[in-house]
Amino acid sequence: MPHRSRLVACVPCTAALLLGAGCATAPKMSFGEAGFHAAATDPEEADVAPPVQNPAPEAVASETPEGPPIDPCLLRFAAQARARRARTPEGRGFPAEAVLSWRELSEELDHYLARPLPQTPLLELVRTRVTIEAEWDYDGRHYGQPPLDLLAALTARTRRLGVRIEATRALGLAERERPIPPPLRWPVEEAGITSPFGVRTDPFDGTRRMHRGLDLSAERGEVVEAAAPGWVVRAGPAGGHGLMVEVRHAGDLTTRYSHLSSVLCSPGEAVEEGQPIGLVGSTGRSTGPHLHFEVWNAGQATDPLPWLTGDRLAHATTRAGSAAGGPR
Repeated sequence: MPHRSRLVACVPCTAALLLGAGCATAPKMSFGEAGFHAAATDPEEADVAPPVQNPAPEAVASETPEGPPIDPCLLRFAAQARARRARTPEGRGFPAEAVLSWRELSEELDHYLARPLPQTPLLELVRTRVTIEAEWDYDGRHYGQPPLDLLAALTARTRRLGVRIEATRALGLAERERPIPPPLRWPVEEAGITSPFGVRTDPFDGTRRMHRGLDLSAERGEVVEAAAPGWVVRAGPAGGHGLMVEVRHAGDLTTRYSHLSSVLCSPGEAVEEGQPIGLVGSTGRSTGPHLHFEVWNAGQATDPLPWLTGDRLAHATTRAGSAAGGPR
């Protein structure tokens, strides 16, 4: 994709000017010796873990679950459904007790499918869909035609389960194949860069901290688009990032879109390049409307700018721009 012209903030480099003038290279100094006195942690990153390096569905989720496993809920539901069918005559329609039980299960599924993708392993998803389809079939044979609104609700949930299963399978396959990371497009149209990747002075407390993304100036409500095809693994509140969307792409590449005013996608959803995934905002630890855009390659934060301007292959092999040079 041709590079679009951008208004890029000028970042002076004193060291480069001195070298260009013929000065001798100074010995390396630590951040403390240079007077940065950087804090050990970045408040924006404190309550959001880096993207998991292995989100393959065969692996146990490496993040803290946001709720109990769904398996006990399914076992309890199936046992209650069998007992209910045993004491209820056939062919007289769905009893109110069965309708209520299915609605409660639908709410449980909504909470479960709202979790980040790594917290819904493939086997658990498959067991969930098999259990629901089996019990729904048994109830239909026993009671007869279900209420139309209940049928619509269960159809929507099973469709979402199918999408989540496809996404986890695709991610697992991508992790094994290790394809070349895709090129990235600018996530916001005609946005200027207000803060580049690297160590900077924190706008809140004046401390020198590592800034693991690119801040793009944009008006509140502007559409944020997916930088490449992929799968949504997070979508919602994320501590200092505010409302954040995290998308996993081929080649172990992850992009993050933070401080959104609204999220237009959900975990497990497949997205295409350029698909709207959120709106620009100022949620979380933010001084004003903008998009904080991050690129993580193989579990390491990298400078997004080369990925957006065509120099992505160097990142794919060297993990350039990682956070090793400064505090987290």
